[in-house]
Amino acid sequence: MNLNAAMDLLVAEHKTILKVVYGLQRAGQSLRAGNYVSPILLGDAVIFMREFADRRHHAKEEDILFPALVAHGVPLHGCPIDALLHEHEKGRCLIKEISTSLDLYENNLVGAGIAIAEAIEGIVELYPNHIWKEDDMVFPMVERLFSEVDRLELYQKFQEVDARMEQESHKRFCDFAEKFLEKI
Repeated sequence: MNLNAAMDLLVAEHKTILKVVYGLQRAGQSLRAGNYVSPILLGDAVIFMREFADRRHHAKEEDILFPALVAHGVPLHGCPIDALLHEHEKGRCLIKEISTSLDLYENNLVGAGIAIAEAIEGIVELYPNHIWKEDDMVFPMVERLFSEVDRLELYQKFQEVDARMEQESHKRFCDFAEKFLEKI
């Protein structure tokens, strides 16, 4: 087995998440221009970010990876873990803003489209930098600090998270991410 399988899994999930972020970016630009964007499609993006990005991906980081890093001597408070946890929470708040404004947008409330666009802009600003920090700063720490056994155990725990989620939903979310940009 690939000793970096756990980090490879997270990197692959990051790529899937970024596809949706870039689709959201296009949606936000369209909303800023005063164009109509399907609230159903935006709602599907919110579901993706809540279910795939947060419940599946962030759960692996927050519940498994970060505590394992702490166990290997990386401080919980301070950089990088505190900053990453704060960014996860900021992402949740931005998705909640989209969800709240989406209800208003569906009812044609003036300004709701701009509110969605502003929250999307926050997501577009947040996620690529956040993912870069994890991919290029945190994940290499795992390679340096974790033994082979530790890395394999990490991967097994990630697999357990995925097993608790519907396998069908994983494929559905990946398919959504692939097609989302085209639909905007």
